[in-house]
Amino acid sequence: MEKPDIDSISLRMENIWRTAGLRVMQDVVRRIKKNRKITSTADYQINRLLELGQTTEEVERTLKEALNASYPEMFRLYDEIANWQYVRNKDVYEQVNGSFIPPEENEWLKRMSEAVKRQTKDELVNLAQSYGFSVMIGNRRAFTPFSMYYHQYVDAAIMDVISGAFDYNTVIRRVVKQMTDSGLRTVDYATGKSNRVDVAVRRAVMAGVSQITEKINEQTAKELGTDYFEVDWHANARPSHREWQGKVYSKEELETVCGLHTVTGLHGANCGHDYYAFVPGASKRMYPDEWLEEQNRKEAITKEWQGKEYDAYERTQKQRQMETAMRAQREKVQLLKDSKVSEDEVMLARCKYQAQLNEYSRYCKKMKLPEQRERIYYDMRGRVAPGKKSMSRFPKEMIKSAAKDTKQYEKYKNIVGNEVGTLADFGRIKYNDPERFATLKKKVETYSDINKKDWSKEFKQNVKKAYDRFAKENIYLSTHALSRLPRLNKKGYTEVSEEYVMNILKGKPNYMEDEKKIVYFDRKLQLSIIRNKETKDVISIVRRKNPKEGWKSVR
Repeated sequence: MEKPDIDSISLRMENIWRTAGLRVMQDVVRRIKKNRKITSTADYQINRLLELGQTTEEVERTLKEALNASYPEMFRLYDEIANWQYVRNKDVYEQVNGSFIPPEENEWLKRMSEAVKRQTKDELVNLAQSYGFSVMIGNRRAFTPFSMYYHQYVDAAIMDVISGAFDYNTVIRRVVKQMTDSGLRTVDYATGKSNRVDVAVRRAVMAGVSQITEKINEQTAKELGTDYFEVDWHANARPSHREWQGKVYSKEELETVCGLHTVTGLHGANCGHDYYAFVPGASKRMYPDEWLEEQNRKEAITKEWQGKEYDAYERTQKQRQMETAMRAQREKVQLLKDSKVSEDEVMLARCKYQAQLNEYSRYCKKMKLPEQRERIYYDMRGRVAPGKKSMSRFPKEMIKSAAKDTKQYEKYKNIVGNEVGTLADFGRIKYNDPERFATLKKKVETYSDINKKDWSKEFKQNVKKAYDRFAKENIYLSTHALSRLPRLNKKGYTEVSEEYVMNILKGKPNYMEDEKKIVYFDRKLQLSIIRNKETKDVISIVRRKNPKEGWKSVR
């Protein structure tokens, strides 16, 4: 009888809960998208409790469906494990006791298996009732129950859009990032620790598997009259488990040497080991000491990836981290699609996912690990990665820092409008045309500074237009210089035009104020223009009759 494929069954259950988590996040996005049409914050306040009630009902319905889908998988796994664990000792039973009771006739086995099923089912129900998201508060992450998350974060996001404090795309991006970084989580209120629901489900189910294994093997040991057990072996175990796996121990040594039931020991958190009844003289060890030593030597060998060394255990942990990041990116792509942001932004998110896939393949190939893409494609939504033509629209650097560059693009677009072009245009300017990007950045910084000033709307518009006129001549004025420009033609002074100012600046300076400032001074017009020597930006334009004390002539 072959050992049940625990990983495959467990992965199917994890995927049920990952899908449930995505559905919850999609519902949040739908609520924000729906409420963007409301134009009054007062109107939203009237409906906000109804919205919360509706979304809470939707979430609870989703989680209930996930529970119902998990039970058959869990029950089948437990039945298969119980039968396999029991039957694998058949030969030893017959050798020692001369008889073996078939599993279907063993009442103790049936009762024990049903008890573990009930216990795990209760645990799954409990974890499905304590759901929410993990959010950054200061410098640490804190679990936030769903109703509180909706009140504090989703509610605030909707209000931001309705009030005009932030544009819809910025708000959606913020909430999507927050949710996908966290994933739908459940909390253990006794310890205060939270986990993604799929991780919590896996732990609960695997704890049940360990419990069945433990009870069967301890009962078997009792009936066979032995106090010894053999711990099994698996590849890529964590270093602390590598020391004791594959060997025979007394019941006491399972606790003192292997740390049975401790968080970091045998049958602890994320431990994949089991232990089986062992009868000295009748049982044969599965893993000889010489073989174990050779395996430990091989697994301690490190391999380098991007400047860091990884042993066998660390290599698989890195692989799991990459798979988790790709699942989150797939969720992000779907949520951005649902929220109807620009096609460019969705495409960039898809390109980032493709870059992650490429890196994953390179990593697995170098580390000689089999790719486990079934851990990534849980949502069954088909192809998310773009084609080569779409990938070529965005510079590699932009794909790598997609979130940061998208945020910067939105900021620039909000300040200077369509001059930044599409998101893809922005990326090409930023990474392929540094001179043009420096000019764009300077304009954004100047416009932003103007927007902060306590000036009239009309004055701000006129100042920005002046900035653009000078910029066409490759002359860049600071906010201070721009503010002085409309006030140059005072009573008692000869009138000075913008064209004349431009012409002076195209000539040579005649003074230096210090090592960093050059001065264009026209005594006849009583005009002084000060420029930064390094950046060539115009710092100030003022009317004055004579050169300033301390200026040095450069002619």
